[in-house]
Amino acid sequence: MRSIFSPSLVLIFVLAAAMVSSAGTITSSSGALTATVDASGAYSLAASSPGWQFSGSLPSPAHEVAVSKGQDAVGSYQQISFTFQDAAHPMNGFIRLYDSNDLVLFSQTVLQASAAPPLPFPNFTTLPHDLFSFSYTDRAFAPPKFELEKNSQPGLLFDRQDNALIISPASHFICSRLVGDGTTQIGSGFYPDLKNIPANFTQQTLVALTHGINHAWDIWGNALTDLQGKKRPANDADIILKYYGYWTDNGAAYWYNYDLAKGYQGTLQAVVDSYRSEKIPLHYLQLDSWWYHKTLTGADGKQQKPKNPKLPEGDWNRYGGTVEYKAHPFVFPKGMEAFHQATGLPFVTHNRWIDPTSPYHERYKISGIAAVDRGFWDEIATYLKDNGVIAYEQDWLVSILANSPELSSTVDLGDAFFDGMANACKAQGLSVQYCMGTPRCFLEGSRYDNLTTIRVSGDRFEARKYHDFLYTSRLAESLGIWPWVDVFKSTEVDNLLLSTLSAGPVGTGDALGKENRDNILKAMRADGVIIKPDVPLTPIDSAYINEAQDADVPLLATTYTNHDGLKIIYGVALARPQSAATTVTIDPAELGCKGPVYLYDYFAGTGQKLDKRSPVSTGLIAPLAYFIASPITRCGIAFLGDADKFVGTGKKRILSLHDDDSHLTAEILLAANEDAVTLKGYAPQAPEVSVQGGHNRPVQYDPATGLFTVTVEPDMSIAPETIDGDATRKITVAFQTK
Repeated sequence: MRSIFSPSLVLIFVLAAAMVSSAGTITSSSGALTATVDASGAYSLAASSPGWQFSGSLPSPAHEVAVSKGQDAVGSYQQISFTFQDAAHPMNGFIRLYDSNDLVLFSQTVLQASAAPPLPFPNFTTLPHDLFSFSYTDRAFAPPKFELEKNSQPGLLFDRQDNALIISPASHFICSRLVGDGTTQIGSGFYPDLKNIPANFTQQTLVALTHGINHAWDIWGNALTDLQGKKRPANDADIILKYYGYWTDNGAAYWYNYDLAKGYQGTLQAVVDSYRSEKIPLHYLQLDSWWYHKTLTGADGKQQKPKNPKLPEGDWNRYGGTVEYKAHPFVFPKGMEAFHQATGLPFVTHNRWIDPTSPYHERYKISGIAAVDRGFWDEIATYLKDNGVIAYEQDWLVSILANSPELSSTVDLGDAFFDGMANACKAQGLSVQYCMGTPRCFLEGSRYDNLTTIRVSGDRFEARKYHDFLYTSRLAESLGIWPWVDVFKSTEVDNLLLSTLSAGPVGTGDALGKENRDNILKAMRADGVIIKPDVPLTPIDSAYINEAQDADVPLLATTYTNHDGLKIIYGVALARPQSAATTVTIDPAELGCKGPVYLYDYFAGTGQKLDKRSPVSTGLIAPLAYFIASPITRCGIAFLGDADKFVGTGKKRILSLHDDDSHLTAEILLAANEDAVTLKGYAPQAPEVSVQGGHNRPVQYDPATGLFTVTVEPDMSIAPETIDGDATRKITVAFQTK
């Protein structure tokens, strides 16, 4: 009798059968990680260096254990798949080990509907000894803590040798959370109130296990956004990231406040007119919660008084839930669009929660105080687009989650809230900013291209918030969201510096006539384009280790600009809370410097040449010290860039930088209304300078310090060209040492 199976099909069945066994083991192509599952249900993840092993066990024996290969959005992988029972429910699971980096994806699928969620997986109950823990607190702005918090966020375990493991949910962030104390247990599960799990519900968990704490943050965060399909925004992706703006939120001069003689609209118009007359390049206005209709009922149901009793009463001057998200006629008598036309500026607009008395309840599905109906989001996004708004700020996220229990007790309503917001805004070309977000909100933000910014410190930026800002910026950066420090005054140089180094927005909220133009322009070009580093300012690896051991040393944080391998590092040292440290030791190698550098103290205006193995100690001036480490190039020059800016080599000023054995060449971008820029650097002797597209003034050189400055001027007879959407002038400057 003739067989109905072709020889190739028979071969496929044979290979498939050979892959199924009672146990499976996979090892990454580098040999760094190994994962195993055996018939008893025991599983483990091991790292060859530093010899760590994390082990756990399924709630039942594992069946149909199979090893396979494949590829997903993260990259190629090896995988162990298996079936098991969770209570009375059949389950599928897998452990996926990626070939190109130190990453593991765990997955479990509930095959039948269930009243309760599955047990945590992975759930490691055997862990290495003597590890430190770090996580983010389940509060507004996700403040850091050096212990594990049980919420949907990454948990970090690390040792004194800078080895690190990061674990977090990789899906359903609003209803999932970590479990364990990091000593006897660490795993990924769900909030206890989650119920009614549908059939084929899949939950995933991502683990990074590698050397280097910041390296672990990078590979974990990039993998998570890759899995979600997020396109990570550039640091100039929208107007609030690219340009300087004016803010009216808590801490600003005109938060629920205005000049009584001018009215609210007249006061802000006066600010705009004044800034233009002073040639302060303002590009947008942020309108906080004072502009729309609200009640006196807080998110917790408690009654409040008018926000500013010195001002006229009205539902604009309240601090409760949103009744109608439209401009109040008392604030904007002719409407928001008329104000938009009068100022010629786009807006960033604030919103809060839906009040129980709002008529939105009659038209849309509201869960607790959260809109989970796409129709609501389409309505307000269309209104914003029609009224000159370019970015939507969702505030009070911590209160929305706390007072909308269905968001965490169901598998889909949390996503419906955040999806509706992001997708409706995206359809109208609006970017999104989160404010008062908990760690769950940060992870949820890994899903949205147009979530460009997130608040990382409490209202009104100031020195006591610096510590938390630095650590929480690390979480934001990992997930492809740019950190926003919040409003401050332009007279506060340290606040302005850190806001610029955050690589996120820069915005101030001075009272009329109190602005400091010279300070503002330290952060930007004359056209308002922010000159910023490539990445946010975040703590270096040793900062975690020192703080975990309660070492009384300053916290060191760095960022950089990277010009084709010429990496200029910008660093800040600040005393940790309750620290008595008065000096800071800066080790170039610890900063990532590969060779000799020129270490420049920005505020002192002094520096010294250092070998990469030559740490230096310096005084710590409260609240911070600011230094720049620029590599000594092949021609002997260390370039510091624009002498008048915080980030002198930022790519909106220095378009490119190249070196060879005899020259260092920089392409300089100037705004069309700039007629000169002063460049600074170190050289063993006074350099010779040549300019294309302009000319230079005489080089100023200090032989005692090796520092030089030279002012270069563009040829103003050459018409500006458009670069990145802005009218600019480009000149090329070459430096040569004899």
